[in-house]
Amino acid sequence: MPDRPNVLFIMTDQHRGDALGIDPNCPRDEDGFPLVHTPNLNRFVERGALFSRAYTPAPSSIPARRCLWTGQTPATNGCTNWTTAEWSFPHTLPGELSKAGYQTRLTGKTHSLPPRNHFGFEHIVLHAGLNGLDDDYSEWLAERSDGDFDEISHGCGRNSWDPRPSHLPEHLHPTNWTTNRALEFFEKRDPTRPFFHAVSYVRPHQPFDPPQTYWDQYIDREIPAPAVGDWAEETYRQHVPDVPATDAWCADLSPTTIHRARAGYYASITHIDHQINRLLGKLRTTGELDNTVVVFTADHGEMLGDHLLWRKTYAYEGSARVPLLVRFPEGMEPPTDERIDDPVGLEDIMPTVLDLAGAPIPETVEGRSLLPLIEGSSEWRECYHGEHGPIYHDENAMQYVVTDEHKYIWNSVTGEELLFDLAEDPDEISDESTNPAYEGTLSSLRNRLIEQLEDHPFDYTDGEQLTPRAVDRPPV
Repeated sequence: MPDRPNVLFIMTDQHRGDALGIDPNCPRDEDGFPLVHTPNLNRFVERGALFSRAYTPAPSSIPARRCLWTGQTPATNGCTNWTTAEWSFPHTLPGELSKAGYQTRLTGKTHSLPPRNHFGFEHIVLHAGLNGLDDDYSEWLAERSDGDFDEISHGCGRNSWDPRPSHLPEHLHPTNWTTNRALEFFEKRDPTRPFFHAVSYVRPHQPFDPPQTYWDQYIDREIPAPAVGDWAEETYRQHVPDVPATDAWCADLSPTTIHRARAGYYASITHIDHQINRLLGKLRTTGELDNTVVVFTADHGEMLGDHLLWRKTYAYEGSARVPLLVRFPEGMEPPTDERIDDPVGLEDIMPTVLDLAGAPIPETVEGRSLLPLIEGSSEWRECYHGEHGPIYHDENAMQYVVTDEHKYIWNSVTGEELLFDLAEDPDEISDESTNPAYEGTLSSLRNRLIEQLEDHPFDYTDGEQLTPRAVDRPPV
């Protein structure tokens, strides 16, 4: 292993775990090949690992990122829902690496609060991707437009399912801007220190507005329709509006509209994949790729119409499962072509990177280093727990536990349960919670959730059974 490797940490926003060509559940095209074109990310497995059961502990941007940067669960760091609370943590991943002698830099999105909060990074170049907030990208674009246009002057909203090709030339698109600012760091960084560089893309988060070239790659292709479970009508039909807003969280849209949204979404991911190739190419040219670990993940997914739902915050696979890839440099001896199916989460990234850097892991960290798992250890958690409070609707709240085969979801407001056999039903079409054949699995996973919630601040259990509670829904 090289001494103190560099770490390039690449993160996307609202990126489903199956929206990666190498993922085993990636949608297939009419010829049976993976629909989502990500050739550069796919190659990570040649020198690393794909975690096919990686999940977010809280599937919306702010709580997920708080967990990632602190290595903690949502309940511990006080963020089980969307929040406007200021970020103030005793230990963060960039902070610990800075103390260990790393040059730490973030390019792109943070979603930290307040927005310029560095939370341990030495330097941040910001593309916030938020309405009404000036950031480094919006200032840069304004200089080139004389104020005539901005990132979303095409009229598509920040949370809209209504897509279109970008009105910007590709070289002005925020995805390219983020890459270009990252490349500048590689050219001008301190060569006496190893680096931890987080490159955080706002896309494929809405608006689904890729450059025209990428839109054209998908818009005329056959794209599989959303998965709609046999339980979804009863659960969500009552929330479907007759005339949905373009940022509706629940909507039964026309097949044409859904097709366009999915095309724009997948096109945004291919655009990012090509930009990642530029990052790797620069490190290869400078000779630093041979001493750089690359980690790729996302904060949460996007429902894309599955089960009549859009956006995130749900326990379903489209929202809760995220891509996670690790690529090791030539000087290390990782497994080759490795796929790991054990349940892992974003809070495991901080201890993993600190482990790679040879830096101490603070006692506040609850996640676990993934290195033993990559090296073949059979010792790992049997299930993973995630949660999110109500946000779009008072009853839209959830707690979930997932294993490498099953997922149990409990609505912490209504008490309703769902059980999915992910090994046989990865699209979560059939709810097995009332199936006598799954009675033992249901009871086991319910008990696991009770164990996870014994010390939860909202008293969801007395230690023997789950207790639904109404909690405040934050304004968004």
